[in-house]
Order: sequence, then C-alpha cells, then structure tokens
Amino acid sequence: MREAHTSSSALAAPSLQGHLHPTLVQQAMSLIEQAQRIALLAHEHPDGDCLGSALGFAHILRHMGKVCIPVCADPAPDTFSFMPGLDSLQHTLGDEQFDLVIALDAGELTRFGAVYEQHKDFLQRVPKLNIDHHISSAGCGEVNIIEPTAAATGELLVLFQQQAGLPLPQEAAMCLLTGIITDTSSFQFTNTTPRTMEAAAVLLRAGAIPEVIVRPIYRSRPLPQVRLRALVTTQAQTACAGRLIWSYATDETLAACGANATMDDNMSGTLRDIEGVQIAAFFKSYGNPHETRLSLRCMEPYNAAEICLALGGGGHARAAGATLNMPIQEAMSHVVATLQHAIEQHDSEA
Repeated sequence: MREAHTSSSALAAPSLQGHLHPTLVQQAMSLIEQAQRIALLAHEHPDGDCLGSALGFAHILRHMGKVCIPVCADPAPDTFSFMPGLDSLQHTLGDEQFDLVIALDAGELTRFGAVYEQHKDFLQRVPKLNIDHHISSAGCGEVNIIEPTAAATGELLVLFQQQAGLPLPQEAAMCLLTGIITDTSSFQFTNTTPRTMEAAAVLLRAGAIPEVIVRPIYRSRPLPQVRLRALVTTQAQTACAGRLIWSYATDETLAACGANATMDDNMSGTLRDIEGVQIAAFFKSYGNPHETRLSLRCMEPYNAAEICLALGGGGHARAAGATLNMPIQEAMSHVVATLQHAIEQHDSEA
C-alpha cells in the first residue's frame, strides 16, 4: 500500500480503514500508478453522485500528477454548476489516448450511453477500473470495487482515498460530498449509515461546505422547474388506496412550463413524499416517442432495485430506474400493472 500523502494525513479517519478488500485496493492502485492519462466516466443522464465521483476522483488523481479527463455522454444539469472542475467535463473520449478508464457509479459499460456506443472497441481493450455501489452492478473492469453497503459512490471513493492514503484537496471534497448528499437526500434516506456520516465528516474537514451544495439542489429552483413540478403533481394518478402513485412528463409537458429536460430531477421523490404513498413512479419521454424512462421510489417492504431489474434496469432498494423501449402510455400501463400486482401480492401474503 502506498504511503499517505502529506495533504491527506491530517484527515485520516481510523474508523474508515479496512472497509475495502486490501487486495482490490492494491490492484486498483497498481492500475492507477501505471497510467498517465486517465478518463473518468460518469453514466448517461448524470446525477450528483456520478458527476461528483468523476470530478472528485479526477481532482485527487491530478494531485498525484495524472492527466485526468472526466467524461459523460450528456451535459450536466445546471443545478450542479457549483462543482469545481465541471467546466472540464467532456462528452467524448476524443482520440482515445488514455492508459486507463475508470468507470464510476455504474457496473455495465452500456450505462455510459453514447460514450460507450462511440468507443466500443476502445473500451473493450483499454484497462478499466470500475468503482460502484449499486447492488445490481455486475462489474465491467479488470478490477471491480463494488460495495452496495455504501450510500453513494462518493462515500466509496472516500473509503478508497482513506485506505490508499491518497490526497484529498478541497475541490475533491466538494464534489464527493455532492454525491453523498444527493444519494442520501441530505442524509434522509435509510441508506445513510454511521460510516456515511464519518465519510462526510472527512470531507468537511477537507473544506467541503454543505450549504454550497444543498442550496442549489434542494432550496433554489427556477420558476419553470417549479411549474413543471406542479404540473407533474397535478397529472398524478393513484391506485391501491393511495399507496401507489405515478405521473409523467413529455416534450409537451416541458413546453407548457417553459422547462427543459434537466429540470425533472427527483420528480419521483416528490411523489413519494405524498402522505400514504409506498411506491412512486415517474415516467418521462423526450425526443424519442418510442423510449420511456422510469424513475421509481419505494418504501419498505417494496424493493425498487428488484422491480427495475426485472424491467432491464437497476439501482437501489429505495430508488431505481429503467429504460423501456415503448411509448410512454404503453410503458405506464405495463409498469403500473406490475406495481399494482406487487402491492396486491404483498397484501395477500401479509
């Protein structure tokens, strides 16, 4: 194991040591140390965790002297404009001159969207390190660090940073804390553990400022986004005595609100927070009328990851998603029937 860097030694947290398998950490560090130009992939339709992980890890590796390029097929939502280094985000691997690819917050190469489609051959042959926390991840690297007990890939990267003794600049801390805050909804979700809070504390000691993250994500919204949220809520339908709720957005919905596609973040979470709801589904279809994306939120005893896995997607027990190759009305009919059946089956077994 490499020796701790001076810039991170004061931030060492003994309680965060040993959570990752030492052999995996050593193998990952071997890949990193042999590489000079590194591409860090964030999955398509980016969220705070994949962006924060790619940008944050890039800041860490740059302090080790590496040339790092964060890459995402889709542009980052305006909400995340505060993240240090966001202006370095690219949408292609360009000339493919990389010694290593680090795939973050997803365990399948197809989750990286157009970047995967445009660079399939290169991504098959280049050395890959995969770091992810989704329980549904199969792993897509020569070295795979997949830890479903981590609330976010941002938390997992703090564990890696601590165990490998890597530097932790303030810019990296801001980005990684963004991942933790967004994947726990500011530490409100049940995936928040004592270790999650300890990882966040390490980031605060490194200079991360929660207010800078929380305000644009949770408290400050443009008027078109507020209108979009209101319209989606107005269109919501319920079943199973209000325990199941669903709604949708299309290009027409966006136009009616003056909104854009990046403004629909956490719509399923908004629906889930309605009193009595146990399962909330948000459907959206933009541009391609034959493709519908599903965002699902579930309360216990229902498992969003299991439901979405059966639909070709994946995620977490409380939050997951899937893409269905069908028009939105057909997708809603199919998925709502599946969700109703899940509730009715649970009722009959209770």
